[in-house]
Amino acid sequence: MSLLDDVSIDALHSALDGLSQRQQAISDDIANVNTPFYRSRSVDFEGQLKQALANGDDPMETVTPTVEYSGAAGNSIGSNVDLGAESVASVKTEMSYELALRATGDRFTLLRAAIRSN
Repeated sequence: MSLLDDVSIDALHSALDGLSQRQQAISDDIANVNTPFYRSRSVDFEGQLKQALANGDDPMETVTPTVEYSGAAGNSIGSNVDLGAESVASVKTEMSYELALRATGDRFTLLRAAIRSN
């Protein structure tokens, strides 16, 4: 097993991928807030990631973010995008992404320190 075969790095990479897809969906939703009959989307991956880690599976191979279209009622033009909710989700996703990115950097800092100590 090499130093880079680390479940935490794979889990963080998988989380970054899912968060990136979620942010793209949110951005699309916000951009289409006034598009007639546009359906907002959500991206879910956390349940799959949690299950992969609990089962000892490689998250990079088993976690596939899923996109779901909202079935909520639309407004007067048929769009069901809630701009307030999307804005909050965007900030939350951005903060989660930054946290995962920082954790990834910290993990590589530990690996670098381990390599230098040998």
